[in-house]
Amino acid sequence: MKNLLSLKPYLSRYKKNLWSGFFFIILTNLFAVIAPKYIGLAINTMSRPFVLTEVLRDTGLYFLFALLSGYFLFLVRQNIIVASRHIEFDLKNDYYQHLQNLPRQFYNTTSTGELISRGTNDLNAIREFLGPGIMYSLNTFFRLVFALVAMVAISPKLTLFALLPAPILSYSVYKIGSSMQKRSKSIQESYAAITNLVQENLSGIRVVKSYTRESFEIERFAALNREYYRKNLSLGKLQALFFAFLTSMTAFSLLPVVWVGGINVIEGSMTVGGIAEFIVYVSMLSWPIISIGWVTSIIQRAASAQVRLNEIFSIQPNISEHKRDSAEMNSFPAALSFRNVRFYYPGQEKNPVLNNITLDIAAGSKVAIVGATGSGKTTLVNLIPRLYQPVEGSILIDGLNIQSLPITTLRELVGFVPQVNFLFSDTIARNINWGSRDDDAEAVIEASRIAMLHDDIKDFPDGFETMLGEKGINLSGGQKQRACIARAIAWKPRLLILDDALSAVDTDTEARIFEALLQKLPDTTILLISHRISTVKNCDSIVVLKDGAIVESGTHEKLLEQKHLYAELYKQQLLEEEILSIA
Repeated sequence: MKNLLSLKPYLSRYKKNLWSGFFFIILTNLFAVIAPKYIGLAINTMSRPFVLTEVLRDTGLYFLFALLSGYFLFLVRQNIIVASRHIEFDLKNDYYQHLQNLPRQFYNTTSTGELISRGTNDLNAIREFLGPGIMYSLNTFFRLVFALVAMVAISPKLTLFALLPAPILSYSVYKIGSSMQKRSKSIQESYAAITNLVQENLSGIRVVKSYTRESFEIERFAALNREYYRKNLSLGKLQALFFAFLTSMTAFSLLPVVWVGGINVIEGSMTVGGIAEFIVYVSMLSWPIISIGWVTSIIQRAASAQVRLNEIFSIQPNISEHKRDSAEMNSFPAALSFRNVRFYYPGQEKNPVLNNITLDIAAGSKVAIVGATGSGKTTLVNLIPRLYQPVEGSILIDGLNIQSLPITTLRELVGFVPQVNFLFSDTIARNINWGSRDDDAEAVIEASRIAMLHDDIKDFPDGFETMLGEKGINLSGGQKQRACIARAIAWKPRLLILDDALSAVDTDTEARIFEALLQKLPDTTILLISHRISTVKNCDSIVVLKDGAIVESGTHEKLLEQKHLYAELYKQQLLEEEILSIA
């Protein structure tokens, strides 16, 4: 239960609705408890000469109070249930916003299916607690209190007999409730596993079909589904046993009431109407007592769900935000400097990815970064928009330490095309314009021309309005890369980073794209990671990385004269091209 205390800020936002609901719960139960009194009075009129006006008066008042009780119950739902929907809305927004702010390392170790499960199934469980859970908890409490007061007023002795099962009920709720919480948490974990498997399979459906592993994946899903089914069945059996037990205890509580009450009527210490009224009150306790099990189940599921959500909310971005006037940043161009930068991934202190990187990149220059796989090229450029944080050293843009800039301001300066391309299930135009600061159709067309994608788009039936499938599945690998490049260009960045973003296009197209970038973006500082020497040789400067350190830097001609690592890479590529031409 203590985990649910983290919901207090959300509850306080809608305290007006909740307090109104609390007030209406009191009224609905007050009128509900008053109504049976007139049943007793109506029955007692049978022991006297029949008077129609008395019967009509008593039955009329009974229906009036029953109607008032129903009306205020409607108001209860309008306030508490509606408030729960508002809180669910806020929770989903906060959860999604929190996910957006979490660092990249978090997503390296957390599955998408797990996050979807927590944002859907777990949030629904919490919403049920905030709505029906709170409403029926309060309703049960006040129904018990008001009914017991009315019962004691009629006969304290009968009330005592009616409450004989209470200690057994309390102990049973405690023991079975603990078991329900454990089983609920296990069910939610199984649901997350199923969600993750489905998400992965649908995303990788082409791989599944390519290897004809449909039967294998169906069996994997069936195994998880069987486990999920077994756990739900186990919880369902426990809940059924609990509800049946509560119902039985309620029914058994009527036996001594009828027995002792009948004796009292015979002895003349109670009227028939009094015992009938008392039995109505005992019956009124049936649903509150039965609902204890249901509410307990809701609370246990919500507690388990809140634990899982709190695990996500407790993770804070490891990149701190700073407030600074973005006006300090000039319009163009952007100079970039690395000062003794060192970086390693968590737990890899003895194996730094980058070590003592010191580099100055002039504003508006075009710089290439080359090196063997694993030399640290991608990690180096990921540090610029602060996707990762340097362990030591500093990175400066126009002389300002990037850690002193608001992350939003910093990332607005940068257009980033990563190795792994991603396109949204939307039109080509909106995918390109997604990176634009304004809805400018001409900018989209111009960006597509620079990325050498415009002619391809014209061949599509709907042109720029062509709807892309998931992750741009209906585009080729080269078209995806060029669409992502166009998106970055439409962003109008001061610093453009291309992380091996031309690997899926042929050398001729790559050369034309780079030439267009030089002509159309003369003031933009460009960092280009590529394995093709034919592309990087036209850059203003080339930086060569090996084992996380800069081993060479200079122009293409200068590096060839030095006859070190770059020259070896160049000779190797020339040899590969010669072999391919012979073949």
